[in-house]
Amino acid sequence: MKVLVIGQTGQVGHEVCRILGEKGIPWYAPDRTELDLSEPEQIQTCLRDHQPDLVINAAAYNNPVKAENEPSRCFSINRDAVAELANCCQRQDIILFQLSSYRVFDGTKQEPYNEKDPTNPIGVLGNSRLQAEQQIRERCERHIILRLSWIISERRPNILRRLAEQMLVSKEVYVTPDQLGCPTPADDAARVIVAMVQQLDCGAETWGTFHYSTTESVSESNFAEILTAEASQHRDLKVRKLIMANIESREGIKPPANGTLSSTKVLNTFGVHARPWRSAVARIIRKVYDDSNPSE
Repeated sequence: MKVLVIGQTGQVGHEVCRILGEKGIPWYAPDRTELDLSEPEQIQTCLRDHQPDLVINAAAYNNPVKAENEPSRCFSINRDAVAELANCCQRQDIILFQLSSYRVFDGTKQEPYNEKDPTNPIGVLGNSRLQAEQQIRERCERHIILRLSWIISERRPNILRRLAEQMLVSKEVYVTPDQLGCPTPADDAARVIVAMVQQLDCGAETWGTFHYSTTESVSESNFAEILTAEASQHRDLKVRKLIMANIESREGIKPPANGTLSSTKVLNTFGVHARPWRSAVARIIRKVYDDSNPSE
């Protein structure tokens, strides 16, 4: 099986390429000069030139605040480009593996979301993600949609990096006690994706929508407390106090209060077990701080 990965420079895409290489699975990742998702006409050319058996789309517009100010760009990348990608995959008999997000839900449910729960996204970004899923289901028969919770890594903006960097420069850091998620290391998400890809390569035809997140949910405020304890082992932190601020006190677009997902279906279908996230925090924190001080 030959795999084409879109979004190699992102958190999950980077790790997917690394693990595909370790597994000896042939892969190719076009850079933005070859495949820019804001230019959908490039998609057909790229797929025709490389002729993959499977495409993993790990690229997306992911800034919820900026999305409110430039919705046309957000929808162009997250919905319109994905629709064209789905069309091309269907015409060329390519499997499409699309990454999606907990943001397709409004976060009002008290338990982890499963794949049968009704969607109700908040804001432009969540709506663009949901509409991308709808386009795939309408256009590409052989597809996998994998929704993920809070992705954490040393790369790109994410909740761990944001908090870790604020702790270095601010005496007070505002955190939300009523926002829940499952911090999911990018390399763990990639492990799951590649495991699913390997089973598809063996003939599994389990198309549809799946969820993956780690085994323990946590509030942003409790996550910040864990990060503070771990980060203080590596750096002298400026932070002295975590200020609790409920989600409704946030200005602008609000994130879903509950971003937790149930991984039961992906376990039952693919035999992929969810892992805990706490052991990864120390490793990621160390890399974040090492990257900010490369001379140390």
